[in-house]
Amino acid sequence: MLFGINLGGGNLPHESRAEALEGRLEKSRLAKRYGFHSLWSGAGYLNNDFHPMLLLSRVAAEAPGLELGMVALLPLYHPVEAAEQIATLDVISGGKFVLAPALGWRDFQFNAFGIPKGERLSRFREVTEVMKQLWTESRVTHHGQHFQMEDVPGGGAPLQKPYPRMYLAANQDRGVVRAARQADGWLISSRATLTTLRQQVPIYQEAARAAGKVGYISAWREMFIAETREKAIEIARPHVEWLYQDRAASGHSQELPAADRIDVPFEQVLEGRFIIGSPDECAKEIQKYQELGIQELILRCQWPGMPNQDSNQAVELFGQEVLSRFG
Repeated sequence: MLFGINLGGGNLPHESRAEALEGRLEKSRLAKRYGFHSLWSGAGYLNNDFHPMLLLSRVAAEAPGLELGMVALLPLYHPVEAAEQIATLDVISGGKFVLAPALGWRDFQFNAFGIPKGERLSRFREVTEVMKQLWTESRVTHHGQHFQMEDVPGGGAPLQKPYPRMYLAANQDRGVVRAARQADGWLISSRATLTTLRQQVPIYQEAARAAGKVGYISAWREMFIAETREKAIEIARPHVEWLYQDRAASGHSQELPAADRIDVPFEQVLEGRFIIGSPDECAKEIQKYQELGIQELILRCQWPGMPNQDSNQAVELFGQEVLSRFG
């Protein structure tokens, strides 16, 4: 099994932006030192986070050779800008960039961009289509619902051919099937519980086989490790509680399967979606994902308000005590 680090998650408004960036750079260095496979960032628009493309460009210098992955809210992008930025990141990473396109769910982000949320699926499809044309064709003509181009030059080419790998981020069963049919892999949300995954992983595997694909399953997971489970929960709890209450208040539960609702008590937030505890307890929890056929876990171990020191110590302890058990 492979392991990555999710550098996203946002910060509280009063936290130092300079210190927040340095914490992410240190995580990147630790990931390189201990043999993690990838570094990821999500779409942080208006979330007091860093722009994922710019952040990954910076951390690539701290951890050369690691795979770079990004969740991108494609309905909010213009395909020309997205195609050129993504191709640039693919070159920076040496052809090790993974795009995880997502529909998005937060109303305020769509409102801020002046894009109707009801157009998110049609825009998602059209941006994806035009990007692929820009990466593979010398001249592009496109007349679509949202974008018009008449005989424009193609964009800068990525190193990967014909274009960077894409893992589709999906929560609902129909999205899982779409990932199997249309993408190179499926990126599982950190909100998904093991209960849901035991139902959805077979759906993905069956749909991938029917499409003649091997498929790749990666999962974002919340992780915090300490000497004991009690200590890990003591450190993580106030920051996790704030984040999940904030996301629940934004209406995220309405976008999730019933078993994955996050407007629940803290103990239920942890159940089936957190890897938390001592090194032995974390390793035992990871085995459940390995047995399901999940090939990569992308771990987030920092939430808004958590000091860099606590988070980076967790990355280091995981690298020292857990990662090598799955090499």
